[in-house]
Amino acid sequence: MNKLFVLAVISVTVFGPSTSFAKDEGKLPKGAVELSEQEVKDLYVGNSVKYDVGDGMVYYTWSADGTLKGVKVGKKKGEYGYADGTWTVTGNMFCFKSDWKNKAGDVLYVYQPCKAWWRVGKQKWTKNVSGDDQYNGDIYNNEIKKMSKGDKVTAMFDTAKASAK
Repeated sequence: MNKLFVLAVISVTVFGPSTSFAKDEGKLPKGAVELSEQEVKDLYVGNSVKYDVGDGMVYYTWSADGTLKGVKVGKKKGEYGYADGTWTVTGNMFCFKSDWKNKAGDVLYVYQPCKAWWRVGKQKWTKNVSGDDQYNGDIYNNEIKKMSKGDKVTAMFDTAKASAK
């Protein structure tokens, strides 16, 4: 097993994607209203998110069929990790399960966070509910800045998965 690949995947899983961007605001502002289930789905389905995890970037995209793809691109050339999994929305709660894999396709780590969403005016706020132990309970309003329209992950996922064979 490639040690670099394992370290890349472990860094995603140990530090999680929240390490560099989630400044805890402590509480929701007055007047916060829960997003509807459809509004939460619309944030994710067909879109991508990009997280700086210190030693590289982690990307996710979510498909309408309830599946996801994830990729970690390390700072060193050729350093990749990949994950697939599922997601669900219940009320204003978005949860996903990503299975980070090694070159043989064996699951090395399962990352399984849940985030709840609210709106205050035009701003969207989120709270780490579970799965990000160090950051559980954190409330912040900049998660949306990490998101972009469209699938920016599948091509990288295909490359990472192919390089793992």
